[in-house]
Amino acid sequence: MDAYTHAVALHRAGQATQALAAARQALEAAPDDPLTHNLLGVCLTTGQLSAEGIEVLRAAIARWPDHEHLVTNLAVALLNAGEHKAAWYWWRRLAVLNPASAIAFDRLGLMCNTWRGDRERATSLADRAARLSPQDEGIRIDQSLAWAPHDLNRTIRALDAAAVLNPQNPYPYVQRAGALLRQGRLQTALPSLRRALKLDPTHDDAIKHVMRCQRYHTASKAAVAQGPGPGDGIVLRGPFATASGYAHMGRRYIQTLRQQSVPLQVIGVFGHETWSEEPLEAPVGAKVAINIMVPLAVEPIPGLSTILYSMFEGPRISPTWARQSLTADMVIVPTESSRVAWASQGYPEDRIRVCPLGVDAEPAAADAPPLVLVDGAGRSVASYRHRFLNVSDAIPRKNLDGVLRVWLRTTNRSDDAVLILKPGKGGNEAARRHLQAIVRQTQEHVGRSFADAAPIVLVDQPLTELEMTGLFRTANYYWSLSHGEGWDLPLSKAGAMGMGLIAPAHSSYLDYLDDRFARMIPSSTGPAHLPYSAEPWEPFFGLDWWNPDEEAAASIIADIIAGRDSALPDASAHLLNNFTWGQAAHKLRTILADAGLLRQGGTP
Repeated sequence: MDAYTHAVALHRAGQATQALAAARQALEAAPDDPLTHNLLGVCLTTGQLSAEGIEVLRAAIARWPDHEHLVTNLAVALLNAGEHKAAWYWWRRLAVLNPASAIAFDRLGLMCNTWRGDRERATSLADRAARLSPQDEGIRIDQSLAWAPHDLNRTIRALDAAAVLNPQNPYPYVQRAGALLRQGRLQTALPSLRRALKLDPTHDDAIKHVMRCQRYHTASKAAVAQGPGPGDGIVLRGPFATASGYAHMGRRYIQTLRQQSVPLQVIGVFGHETWSEEPLEAPVGAKVAINIMVPLAVEPIPGLSTILYSMFEGPRISPTWARQSLTADMVIVPTESSRVAWASQGYPEDRIRVCPLGVDAEPAAADAPPLVLVDGAGRSVASYRHRFLNVSDAIPRKNLDGVLRVWLRTTNRSDDAVLILKPGKGGNEAARRHLQAIVRQTQEHVGRSFADAAPIVLVDQPLTELEMTGLFRTANYYWSLSHGEGWDLPLSKAGAMGMGLIAPAHSSYLDYLDDRFARMIPSSTGPAHLPYSAEPWEPFFGLDWWNPDEEAAASIIADIIAGRDSALPDASAHLLNNFTWGQAAHKLRTILADAGLLRQGGTP
C-alpha cells in the first residue's frame, strides 16, 4: 500500500493523528500530485489545524486552479471556518467548473438562505441541487429549508421525499409536523409526530411539538364550548422564557393583563415552558390567539382568530414576511413606522392596528445602586462628567460601527467623557468577534487609533435586571445610532430614568420622541449593508434601512462634551405618563373588544 492510499484509509477510519502524519509523508513522496495536497488539506481542516489546512488548499489551487476536489474542499473548509464571503466565491467557482455538482448548488442555496438572505434565489438553487441528486436525503432536507419561508406545501413535499429515502430518520417527520402546525393543520401534524417519537422517544423537538399540539387542542375545545360571540380570555403565544425583546414584551403583557383581571392561557413558543409564579396554563374560553413573534413562527390554532403582534425595524417588511403575515387575521404593531412597513408590502391596511408598548417604569424605580466600573487606566467611570451609554446587540442593524466612528472622530483622550458599551446579553463569542472586527475596521477607516480618543468601557458579562438598572445609573446620557428600531426598550428605559436621550429621527423613535424630549439626529434611507462592505445583511436582503447623519451626531456629542449643550431635555414625565404597560394592555383589550374577540371587563 503506497503512502497516499494508506493515509486515505486512516482518514476514513477516523484515525486523525495517524492520517495527518501519513498525509504529510504522502505529500513528500509525491509533491507534484494535486491529490496529495488535497488530502493533507482535508486532514488539517477536519482537525485542529484548520487555518493551516486552508492555506495548503489555497496554495494547491494556485498551481491547479481547475481541480474540482481542491476547490470543493477549500469551499467546505472556508464555510466551516465562518469565512462566508470567501466560501461563497469558491462554491460559485465549483458550480462553473462542474455544472452537475449537486453539492455546489446545495451549499450555494444554503448560503443564499442563511447568509445572504436571498430567499428567492435559495429556492431555485436548492431545486437544482435536488434535480442533480434526487436520491440525496440531505439535499432534500436543505430543499425543504429553502422553501419554508415561501411555500409550506413544497416544504412538506421535500420532507416527504427525504423520509422515503431514509424512513428511520425522525428529523423529516418532525420538520413536516412543524410545517403543518404553521398551516394550522393540528390533526394532520400528529401522525408525523407519532412516527418521529416511535423512532426516537427522546426527540426534544418532537416532544415540544406534541406539547404545543396538546395545548392548542385544549384551547380549541374551550373556544367551541364558549359558544358564539366574544371570548372571556386571551391565548398568548411567544418566547416568554428567553432573553429576547419579544420575550420581554410578552412578560410585561402577562403581568399587566393579569393585574387587569384578564384570563390568560399562555403557550410558550416551544410549548414546554413552565410558570412558577401563577397558574397561566388553564383554558380560558379564548376566541383569539395573539402571537408575539416574527411572522415566520406563527402557528394558527383551529377555532381561534390568529393575531400577529410584531414589529419591524425598516421602512418595509420583506416579501417573505408579507406572505406569512397573510395567515393572520389581524396584525398589531407598536408604532406607525411598523404599520407603514406592513402596508407598504401589501398587507391590508384595514387589518392593521397600532398598540404602543410601555416603558419599564418599575425596573427604572428599583433600588439598584450604580454599577462600579473603571476604564482601561483604572479610573472610575463615575468620575467622568459626561457618561454616554449604548446597550445594543452586536449586530449590523444596531450600527455600533457608526457609534465607534463618531466617537473616534469626535473625542480626544483629554475629554472628560466616557462611552459605556453593553453588547446585548453579553458573553457571546459571535458578538465579541463582531466587535473586534469593527474596532479594527473603524481604526483603519478613520485613520486614527482608539488610544487617541476618549475611553470606551465594554460591559460584556450578562447582567440581572437589577444590575441592568444599576448600569443605567452609571451614565447620564443614552445614545443610539441604530439603523432602525421596532421599539427601543433600553432607550425608553433610559428616558424613563431621566437620562438625556440622543436618538436618530426615524422608525419607532418618532412615535415617542421629538425635539422637546431628546436630541434628534437627522436620518436618510439607503441599502442595508454589512459594516464596511457592499454585502447585504441577511435579515434585510433587498431592503433599505435608515442611516443616521454621523456629522450631526458628532456635533451633538461634541457640544455636550464642550459644555455648549449642558441641559438635555428630560423625557421621563412624557414617557411615564403616556407609555405605560397599563395603557398598552388597555389599548390591546380595546382592539380585541372592537373586533368582537374579547368581552369588555376587567380592570381599566
